[in-house]
Amino acid sequence: MRLIFLLTFLLSLSTELAHSWKYCGVTGLKNPMGGDICFEGTEHSFCNPKERFEEKALYFSEHIAAFAPTTRKFKRVVLQIHNEYRNIVAGGKAHSRASNSHFPIAGRMRELVWDDELEYNAKLHLAAAKMMAHDNCRNTVRYILAGQNLGATATDNKMTVLEAVVDQLKLMFDEKELVTDTSKFADKLRSEEYVCVCAEYIEIFYIHVYIHVLTYSVQRSGHFTQLMGDRNSRVGCAFALGLNCTHHKGQAKVYLYCYYLACHYDFSNVSRWRLYKTHPNTPGAHCSEWKVGKNSDPRYNNLCAATPDELFDYSNKNG
Repeated sequence: MRLIFLLTFLLSLSTELAHSWKYCGVTGLKNPMGGDICFEGTEHSFCNPKERFEEKALYFSEHIAAFAPTTRKFKRVVLQIHNEYRNIVAGGKAHSRASNSHFPIAGRMRELVWDDELEYNAKLHLAAAKMMAHDNCRNTVRYILAGQNLGATATDNKMTVLEAVVDQLKLMFDEKELVTDTSKFADKLRSEEYVCVCAEYIEIFYIHVYIHVLTYSVQRSGHFTQLMGDRNSRVGCAFALGLNCTHHKGQAKVYLYCYYLACHYDFSNVSRWRLYKTHPNTPGAHCSEWKVGKNSDPRYNNLCAATPDELFDYSNKNG
């Protein structure tokens, strides 16, 4: 009984703790390249959350009831799913139904590692939004082009955390079936492939930010590309339970539960940039570009080793 009470108490505090440090009201905050954390005219997503997210989301909840503890098991499952999917693609084993062809082999796709800062920001996002809504700026001093994947399940049935996480990540991976030209897909992301209606900032599109406003038939594969980018080396996720949620705020149908997953990455989808570097026949042939060799874990034999101790310059679209 005491253990159950303690767990409930910690969960109830988690939403407040998530706001213990803010990006708002900080002047002169720059990234390592000398630029502003957010593009000019764009406010950080953690500032004025009502204005940022109101009327823009799917599955709005009255409130967030609890955040799932980020246990070692939770981290292990999230990382394992990400890296298993990446290993499939890197080995040339992933197939698209739309093109009836396989994705090219990846020459330098790395194993992802967990990052506490990205996890923290994913939790901040869910606490502020209380819904499944992408944002325009989630960058940090270290991660100047941070990426994001969001998943939500609205239901009247109870689910375990792991059931919801597995289902939502699988839906993201399954967007590969919508890719119509796998041969060109890896070398150059094209905004027209995503029917993107987003604004342009210095020739950079955050493709997946706007995916949620499109119908399934044209939303393409923004979540899948976020999973597969070879500049990605780190991920941090948060999971929350929302109560009494609707598909859109004010809609008649109210679901008892909404299960939200937010994952932040150290790099985002960028239009006209290479998604991952290919190789004609050998997975991991370009691992040396990250100063590492092939992965020694037999589960991820098509990936490069992780790079937990080094951050790389991602300013070159072909780099």
